[in-house]
Amino acid sequence: MISSFFNKNFYLLLIVPYVVGLIGILLPVSRSLFLSLTPFNLIFSFILVMVEESKWLRYNILGLIFILLASFGLEYLGVTYGYVFGDYSYGKMLGYAYQGVPVIIAVNWVMLCVASRSLVNLVSQNAVLSSFLAAAVVTAYDYLLEPVAIRFGWWAWDNGSVPLFNYACWFVFSLIFQLTFRKVPSVARRSYWMIFIQAAFFWILLLM
Repeated sequence: MISSFFNKNFYLLLIVPYVVGLIGILLPVSRSLFLSLTPFNLIFSFILVMVEESKWLRYNILGLIFILLASFGLEYLGVTYGYVFGDYSYGKMLGYAYQGVPVIIAVNWVMLCVASRSLVNLVSQNAVLSSFLAAAVVTAYDYLLEPVAIRFGWWAWDNGSVPLFNYACWFVFSLIFQLTFRKVPSVARRSYWMIFIQAAFFWILLLM
């Protein structure tokens, strides 16, 4: 029932939250309210992607759990000790945080890994090549996201700038996460549109 509804209304459910959110953030009077809704939008985005890709994700439950736990662990090391990505800290806009790491961040890692794999599936289904391409997509995503996140207080770097090592780590760990998928889709689904929608969303916010 729910999956059928999501399937029939995928593009509507994909676009509307980001258009409404973009308008809300662009308007000064509602900006703080809509920024505080960021974790809820990310949760909804995660659910939409998971439902859309459910036919092949059911064979990768262990991989998804690994990505969820490992990404949270990596973020914890970064926030607490400055290891892995560098010295940074999260703001309060991303919802509930455990030991300084918003839980939604790990959830978002899973969503990005799945949506990026859906995207590269359009050009290659080779396990190794697809993993490299998906890791490159996720790293490019972070490159676009960083200035937006800093601007709106989602997180901040201690030295004020993003270290290049951060992007290298995003690529390496994204590659490892991609290689944990044991079975990938033989036919491309639509969750890759989430990458494009979020990229457009971030790009417009950068132009504010």
